[in-house]
Formats: sequence, structure tokens, C-alpha cells
Amino acid sequence: MTRVRFLALGPLHAEVGREWLDLGPVRQQAVFAILLFNANRVVTPASILQGVWGGQAPATGTKLIPPYIYRLRRTLQAACVGRDGPAIDSSRIGYRLRLGSARTDVADFDEAVERAAAAETAGDLAGAAALLAEAEQSWAGEPLAGLTGPYAESRRQHLLERRIVCLEHRLELHLRLGDCHRAIPALIALQTEYPLRERLAIMLMTALYQTGRQSEAMDVFGAFRSRLATELGVEPTPALLAAYTSMLRGDLGPPWVSGRFPEGPARARAATTT
Repeated sequence: MTRVRFLALGPLHAEVGREWLDLGPVRQQAVFAILLFNANRVVTPASILQGVWGGQAPATGTKLIPPYIYRLRRTLQAACVGRDGPAIDSSRIGYRLRLGSARTDVADFDEAVERAAAAETAGDLAGAAALLAEAEQSWAGEPLAGLTGPYAESRRQHLLERRIVCLEHRLELHLRLGDCHRAIPALIALQTEYPLRERLAIMLMTALYQTGRQSEAMDVFGAFRSRLATELGVEPTPALLAAYTSMLRGDLGPPWVSGRFPEGPARARAATTT
């Protein structure tokens, strides 16, 4: 049997072998997204209604849901031949997507991150960085791109945060390995995209300092402190001030062991409920 793969780290769709499987219009995809991120668990119609329509649910209420389930079930049945393919079950209290032998790009990302964590624990920093780079290959753009509704938006933000933490950690590993020159272009690009993330600012300061670009490192601190004051009305945190003080003393070294590894399946599972 050809294995099915569901992809959510970009536009939501499925692949059967090399064929793209269309999961229907946007609302139908939003319904499927809730089932997918709660795979092998029962989801109530009320949860689906709230997750897709929020406070804008039509008067027909949960009666909207069965036609979407019917069409999704038919789509999966037509594309997946075999007893171990994905299927949608109905019960008295709701619906459950059984993944069977199907894979997801989110699971692939999680597994690469978990292997990276194990490599780092074993002292293989280069191997951990390579595995985090592998994890990033699972991404194809904005997760659940184009889907609307409270659930899709919340899940999108959660996934984007996991991605940036993965990127940050890989770059931190490069700094700890002494590969500061390689990390600087990526850090500059990420700080442009996420101008208020302190961890990126500290790593960029460190990388610039370590490569002899002390004045630029000072400029990063000054610009970040200014953004904090202007946009958030707050002062630099102790961590940022400590990095700045280390620069003044002339001993700003490789970054800390952050202890904040991108969450893998065990830690992410609790966040996948509706």
C-alpha cells in the first residue's frame, strides 16, 4: 500500500505517493486540521464548530459538521486503498481521525528535533546542529497557510514559535562550536524578521564580538535597547545587560547552554488538544 503523508508545515494537503491529495475548500481543510492535530482522539462537533467558526458560527450550529466529515471521509477512502490507511471514525460524541500508517511532516520535524536533543546530550554538538537543519527541511512555508478560524490561527502561532526556537538553537550550537562567521548572516536575517527576540540579539552580539566586529556588536545592543523602550516601554533584561557588560569587560564568550530545546513529541503533545 502507498503510504499517505499529511503536510501542515505549509499549505495543508496530503500526498499519496507522489500525488497531491486535495482536502477540499478552506473550511473543510480547517475541519480536517482540527482532526489531524488531534489524531487518534475523539473531537466533539462543538469543538470543531468553535475552532473553525469561533464566535461567527451560523445558526445551524453543529449541523454544519457532518457534510464536511462525509466529504473528507470519501476523499480519504478514494485515495487510500488498504486496511491500514487513514480513516475518520464517527462515534456518539464526535469524530476521530485514525492515522494508521500515515505520516505527518509535523511528526518528521518532531523526530528530528528529538534526535538532535539526544545528540546534544551525548556531547555531539555538530551532529545536533545537522539534525536541527534536517528538521527545518520539513517546512514549506507558513503552517496551515490560508486557513482561517481560531484553531488554525492558534496552531499556526504555536508552530511558528517552535520553528524559530529550532532555528535559534541551531545557531546557538554553531556559536558554541566556534562557527560564528557562518552564523552571522542567518542571525542578521532572523533579527530583521523578529526584531524583538532577545535571544537573537544576544547571539548576534556574541557572534559579531567573537569575529572582531565589536563596534557592530555594540550597535546591535543599542538598537535593541532602543526598540525595547520605544515599542514595549521596557528596560533591557538581566541577560541582555550581562552580555553587554561582558562586551565592556572584553570577555563575551560563546552563548549559554539555554536549556530551551525545541519541543518534540512528548512536550508538544499536550499542546495539540482543542
